[in-house]
Amino acid sequence: MSGTSTPAAATPPSVAPVSPAAPPAEPAATGTPCPVCGTPRTGRFCEEDGYDFLLAPPVTAADTATSPAGVAVPEAGSETAAGPMASAAQAALVVVVGTDRGYFDAVLGMGGEDAGGLTFPRYIVERRFPLVGQQLLIGRSSRSRGIHPDIDLSGPPEDPGVSHTHALLVAQPDGWAVVDLGSSNGTYLNDPQSAPVPSETPVPIAAGDRVFVGAWTCLSIRPA
Repeated sequence: MSGTSTPAAATPPSVAPVSPAAPPAEPAATGTPCPVCGTPRTGRFCEEDGYDFLLAPPVTAADTATSPAGVAVPEAGSETAAGPMASAAQAALVVVVGTDRGYFDAVLGMGGEDAGGLTFPRYIVERRFPLVGQQLLIGRSSRSRGIHPDIDLSGPPEDPGVSHTHALLVAQPDGWAVVDLGSSNGTYLNDPQSAPVPSETPVPIAAGDRVFVGAWTCLSIRPA
């Protein structure tokens, strides 16, 4: 009687080594230095000066005069420096920040879950901001988020309806424009009963115009 042979152990199929997946590439724009101060980009707005990387307005010598060493400053008369027409248009206007009861009543009329808790401020100190440079950020400051608006509506009294980065006033070749930055409650021009201005779209403004933001804030454009 012949012995029973033991079958040889099966050899497992060879498996090719799998290379680890490459980490997702960082967005190309991340880390781009701000043209005003040189701070690396971490989001849409520069954490130091509020420069808007999305709209990317031109930078002038006045904007970069206080920039850190190593950041190029355009010379006067260069293509990036503001021309005589732009300088004259910017120096001619100021923004006067105040309140408007009619706009506040219109906001209450729109309803909303927070409307019942709003109270019109009894008194507010009128503030003036010259329209200079290439852009002015309108909003409420936030130290934790590095937001420092040029026109800071943090108060007192603080308008709770104003977004931290609410809108921009942007220099144009023939004057100025307001740009809503996708704010929570919108930006209105002249008539608070009208539809808000479209987001991310420059809308021309001039002396005599009024920009409404938040629950009661009115920004009047006046001659300097």
